[in-house]
Order: sequence, then C-alpha cells, then structure tokens
Amino acid sequence: MPEAGSGAPVRPPDHADIDWLAAERSPEFRELTKKRRSFVIPALAFVFVWYFGFIALAGYAPDFMGESIYEGLTVGYVLALSQFVMTWVLAALYLRRADKVFDPLAERAAAKAIQVRDDARAGNGAGVAR
Repeated sequence: MPEAGSGAPVRPPDHADIDWLAAERSPEFRELTKKRRSFVIPALAFVFVWYFGFIALAGYAPDFMGESIYEGLTVGYVLALSQFVMTWVLAALYLRRADKVFDPLAERAAAKAIQVRDDARAGNGAGVAR
C-alpha cells in the first residue's frame, strides 16, 4: 500500500476481517442510526415543506409572490433566496450535530466492532467471529 506523501492515493484499511453484521447489531451502532435518523427525517420534512410550499405559492398565489417589499424586491424573490439561506443553515446544524453527537457515536461503534474482532481473534485464533 502506498505511503502518505508519496503522491499515490492512500487507501484506508478495508477491515475485511470485521464481522460487519455483528457491528450493525451492536447497541452503539443502533444508537448512532437512531440519533442520525431523528435529525435527518425532520430536517428532510422541513426542506420538502419549505421548497414545495414555495413552488405552491408561486403557482397558486402569484399576486402575493409579486408583492413588492422594497424597490422591485418581491416576496417571491425573498422566498427564493431564503432557500439558499435555509440550505446553509441546515448544513451548519447538521455539521454541528455530527461533531458533537454522530462522530463520537460512530467512533464508539467502530471501536466496538474492532474490539469484537480482536476478541474473536484472541478466542479462537481463526479470525472473524460469526
């Protein structure tokens, strides 16, 4: 495998000897998926309502969307531009949650998978526990 700094891409270890099904069933991994899902599903619902609400307003309330707020700046323009702001805010919220919650849980789940692998090696000397 190439070394870091040699110009060739460095491939992370594939951990083929880890029992990925056991890792998936671990409490650490289940907690990670539960917490990530509890953030992603409401965020996705919010994005859909925001975006399709904008589309519905544009189609069914053109007079409202065309109302001037300030010298040619209309409600429609403000709502359209708010889509970009909302995307960046949501991305920032996700990154903060990932740093504080998801990444530590992922590290614990990975450590547990490696521990199970190492325990299996020590116990039977053959490798992967099934």
